[in-house]
Amino acid sequence: MAVKAGYLLAAGGGAILLYSGIKGHRWSTVLRSVVSGQHIPQTTELAIETSQAAYGYGGGPVSAGAGSLPVGGSMAKNIAIGKVLATAYGWGTGNEWGSLVTLWNGESGWNNKARNPSSGAYGIPQALPASKMGTLANPPVSSAGAQIAWGLRYIKQVYGSPSRALTAWTSRSPHWY
Repeated sequence: MAVKAGYLLAAGGGAILLYSGIKGHRWSTVLRSVVSGQHIPQTTELAIETSQAAYGYGGGPVSAGAGSLPVGGSMAKNIAIGKVLATAYGWGTGNEWGSLVTLWNGESGWNNKARNPSSGAYGIPQALPASKMGTLANPPVSSAGAQIAWGLRYIKQVYGSPSRALTAWTSRSPHWY
């Protein structure tokens, strides 16, 4: 049975987008490198670009400041990555997005190197133990994308939605979900 060219093209395009997101490259840079047969250069460019307005939810801005974070991106970049990844779950807007922002503002301030000094929970979603997020999500890489992807899967599997996770988080003292 012959494979249709359209399926191969879609799979190749998906692979380029996935690789771009994981490595933090613009998809156009990766595509240009693949088509020209060149090595994909290391870069510090942000794969996702959005305006500050995109970080708002429910008519208001994100409450925690937009200060710079250590290697892995600023809070704004991490939130932009989170918005893209949450959209795949249908959580990129409205109440679910607002709940996710509130939850992770409270847990880590979207800092991909945040560590709870008493429990050892780590990263944006504050995984405990941190090792369950995988190698890329932990030092020395501390990939915000890997942490967010893990956190979204965790929320989906355990709570079903960010709003349910936030309800659990706010009902416990100290907060945890």
